[in-house]
Amino acid sequence: MDRLKCIPFYVGCQTNKGQLIGTSNESLLIRPGNSQATVENYEMQEVGTVVVLYLRKLSDLTPEESVELISNGLNIGRPKGYSFSPEAFLFLLTLHVDLFGLIQHGFAKDLKSIDHGLT
Repeated sequence: MDRLKCIPFYVGCQTNKGQLIGTSNESLLIRPGNSQATVENYEMQEVGTVVVLYLRKLSDLTPEESVELISNGLNIGRPKGYSFSPEAFLFLLTLHVDLFGLIQHGFAKDLKSIDHGLT
């Protein structure tokens, strides 16, 4: 459940239920695909089962997005890996990049693997 504390960072991303538009008291607020529909509430503990976030992997950035990320302050260092400026971190969040391992842990699906005809 601790891993789910990062969910508010992904407000605006798509899910299998619609667009995540907010969180409130351990609940997710999701606007279904029809923007006229009423906002639906889901429990935070339903992430990964009932509600699945659609996120991107860092490796799936376009060349243009990679250039912008570097100009925003991404540093790749060895042996410790990546470091991000606050601007680079926020940029990655606007792209809905999985920065917290949610795909790996089953709370999200890789956007690249989703059948876009169904979303």
